[in-house]
Parts: sequence; structure tokens; C-alpha cells
Amino acid sequence: ADQHLKHHDVSLVAISRAPLAELLPYKQRMGWRFDWLSSYASDFNFDMQVSFTERQIAAGDTIYNFEKRPLRSKDLPGTSVFYRDECGDIFLTFMSRARGGDALIGAYHYLDMTPKGRNE
Repeated sequence: ADQHLKHHDVSLVAISRAPLAELLPYKQRMGWRFDWLSSYASDFNFDMQVSFTERQIAAGDTIYNFEKRPLRSKDLPGTSVFYRDECGDIFLTFMSRARGGDALIGAYHYLDMTPKGRNE
């Protein structure tokens, strides 16, 4: 898959809020080869509306999946696509939240066909 992405000038990067020192040993143990970056000590996850402060949660002032609604979790999943033009400017071109990223997790498709589904 990596060669197909590179052929189309595409990079896949996973981002987590944990410090990089915690991510890299896990990545190595799992044998993963994709780039895994840390957004630790930055506002990236908050800007992407996938992480929320205690104050936001307590006030019910959270926007997730393009709607304002009360949440209990500090972190939720999201997928974003960025484009960098010839000048180096970066644009957010696609966002999906909640179950919008399910297509990227192939096991869900098989579970959805079974009698108990995802047991959710």
C-alpha cells in the first residue's frame, strides 16, 4: 500500500496526543511502518475538533461531527486530509468524524455482516 500512496504523491500519517516517546516503542513492537506523529502539547486535536477540554465537556460546549452536542469523552476519532500546494501552503480538504472513518477499518465491514455486529 505504501508504494501505491507514494506513486500518487500521497502520505499517510497517524497522529496521537500521547508523547512521541510513548508512541514509538508501541509502533516498533507492532512492526508498523507508517509515520506516527505526536500532537502532544499542541492544539492540533482541538483545532480538528476531536479533543475537548474538561471545561468544554462540563459546559456541554463541544462540537463533534459538525454539530454541537454534549460529550463525555476527551478524545474521539477523526480523519482529515490536507493538501500542500507548490508554495508550501497547507489546506484542509476533507474531514470526517464519528463513523465516517469506518471505511478505513476493514474489520468493521466483516463485523457488520455478522448477527451481533460490533456488539455496540
